[in-house]
Amino acid sequence: MGVAKKPPCGAVPARVALAMLTSAGVVMLYVLRINMSVAIVAMVKPIPLRPSPDDATGNASAPLTAPTPYCIAATPSSAPVNVTVEAEVWSRDAHNGTEPGSAEPDDGSYQLSLTGTEKGMVLGAFFYGYFATNIPGGRLAEEYGTKKVFGGSILISGVLTLLTPVAARVHYVLLILLRALIGLVNGVVYPAMNVMVSRWIPPLERPRFMSFTYMSNTLGTIITLPVCAVVADTMGWPAVFYISGAASLVWVAAWALLMHDCPSEHPRISQEEKRYILDAISKGTTKNKPRRTPWKAIICSVPLWATTTAHIGSMFGFNLLLTQLPSYMDSILGFSITSNGLLSALPFLSQFLGSTGSGVLGDWLLTKGYLTVHTSRRLFNTTSLLLPGIILVVVGYAGCNTALAVALLCLGSGFSGGICSGHLANHLDLSPNFSGTILGLSNTLAYMVSMCVPVIVGAMTPGQTLQEWQTVFWMTGVMYTVTWLVFLAFSSTEIQSWNYGEDHQVEKKRKPDGGDANGEGVQDVEEKKLFLSSNGKPQIV
Repeated sequence: MGVAKKPPCGAVPARVALAMLTSAGVVMLYVLRINMSVAIVAMVKPIPLRPSPDDATGNASAPLTAPTPYCIAATPSSAPVNVTVEAEVWSRDAHNGTEPGSAEPDDGSYQLSLTGTEKGMVLGAFFYGYFATNIPGGRLAEEYGTKKVFGGSILISGVLTLLTPVAARVHYVLLILLRALIGLVNGVVYPAMNVMVSRWIPPLERPRFMSFTYMSNTLGTIITLPVCAVVADTMGWPAVFYISGAASLVWVAAWALLMHDCPSEHPRISQEEKRYILDAISKGTTKNKPRRTPWKAIICSVPLWATTTAHIGSMFGFNLLLTQLPSYMDSILGFSITSNGLLSALPFLSQFLGSTGSGVLGDWLLTKGYLTVHTSRRLFNTTSLLLPGIILVVVGYAGCNTALAVALLCLGSGFSGGICSGHLANHLDLSPNFSGTILGLSNTLAYMVSMCVPVIVGAMTPGQTLQEWQTVFWMTGVMYTVTWLVFLAFSSTEIQSWNYGEDHQVEKKRKPDGGDANGEGVQDVEEKKLFLSSNGKPQIV
């Protein structure tokens, strides 16, 4: 099989343009997902602390004070920073008929009165809907293409985001329903992207492509946390949803014009690149492609369960940071909303850099033949699960040393970026034909667990003390470690027989001489021959 020539000098490969467009889409996905994590700091009133019955003044109308962040309260030398809230606020609420969970009929600075549990329900509402559409999303993309599924998801969720301030004015229950609906339509995106990767990206380039595009969620987080904090602080929290919703609609227009579901449909791709891609992906996606989904075989697949278990662990830790880090920065470390947004973004910046670096390193190790695919997956799964789990536990014992706590969070997040070269790429190893479906199944189970994070953390940290957060970090560290062990013991990178249908049996390939016991044998060698030029150097189109 011939190797495709490089496109003419100066030409941008179509799959590079696809990576840029997809990356921007994932950024918008996460802007719509986590804008609430920042906005809720401004949109919910701090619960004032009422004077105790045996207060020295004995005066029920004595000023009420907002809670002091743990680390500020624990420092005797700190100047008092409590915000005094006069009792007239309470009498005004009573006069206006304001009840917990409803909004004040005020201007753009109005706030909701929510308990800690209700706040956790609002933050977790996205995930209540998100996990339900992952499997349908994969099947829809396999049938109708990623262009319609991904683009339609961002379109609908962008419109719903524009309606968020209206829902908040009515009642927090309506806000929860709206956020759950946004999660419902966003759940199709990552399974649809897996279908796109299986149709567009050669196997040995997938770690790099997925690290850049899939982990652009960290770029979305990096942008959203500080920008939304500034917007909420200067323009009012409703502007957070108006701006992010409008920006998402601009991306949808670009996606509709420029994205194509496969190389054969792209009007501007070079013939050399098209031939290179189609040749490289033909093995797993064209041979005996099944007409029906082999659900029984999929559900009984031990390697898939190992991958899914690792996915559950990584998503649990990721969503802990995604939904709770701003609250930790606020209630424990005592940062203002503006500095909170900037510092909360740093761990996600390190995660993106770690992901990009691990993708490049993973490609290099595979194309040079230093590691088999299976060994590479296990190596990067170790760096993305075990190391972050250990570091997160240490964060709890950094105490009020804010510089050390932030540095450790950044270090752990940088290691967690290896998921795209680890278990996340493993779905494509197991079944290119059903890559969307199995990622949808894996994502569904992962989010069924991780959507409980906000509520669990809310219940475990009623007093917002450092000791309570240490327990949260220990729980997450154990989750990371257990799921890493399962992947290490039961994972595989061989294409599964059910990839070709329920009744098709794949003939077991012999491993090359000197190959690793966990290697991929002939399959890897064939891919590497396709990827290498005549002088043995990587041929990048």
